[in-house]
Amino acid sequence: MYAGKTLITKAEEIFSSMCLGAMIIIISVQVFRRYVLQSSLDWSEELARYCFIYAVYIGCSFATKEDRHLEVTILRHIKGGAYAKPILIISYLLTILFCGLVAVWGTQMVIFLIGTGQKTQALEMSMFWIYIAIPLGMGLMCIRTCERLWLVLSGKIDPTGG
Repeated sequence: MYAGKTLITKAEEIFSSMCLGAMIIIISVQVFRRYVLQSSLDWSEELARYCFIYAVYIGCSFATKEDRHLEVTILRHIKGGAYAKPILIISYLLTILFCGLVAVWGTQMVIFLIGTGQKTQALEMSMFWIYIAIPLGMGLMCIRTCERLWLVLSGKIDPTGG
């Protein structure tokens, strides 16, 4: 299981990085073509947008694994001590619920889009390829939050942040 987690973590990191890199290259080429060659590409902005969407959704899962998400810790800091662990557990449970619901609703949207056959405007690819980033990213984030919850429950993470 440890090797599998390492493989998934590496895949998330590499995929998000590749999406961001591709987005930068695509936008740079578009700017060069538009302002230097006076000839823009029809599809570049759309593809850059889709790369950004995938980078964000997959990157959120990686950020959860690395505990790099922005969080509101005011309750844990004010109450502290004995309340820190229950507050963190409730926070993780709510995150799991949210990510699970968004993953389910995202999957329903993908199934709907497969049925409609809707295509993107410039690239003319099926829209479900873009929307599949939602259940994929949220599903991975749900799994990562479950991992963090387990680490808190087993005492491997200090809920006070120390």
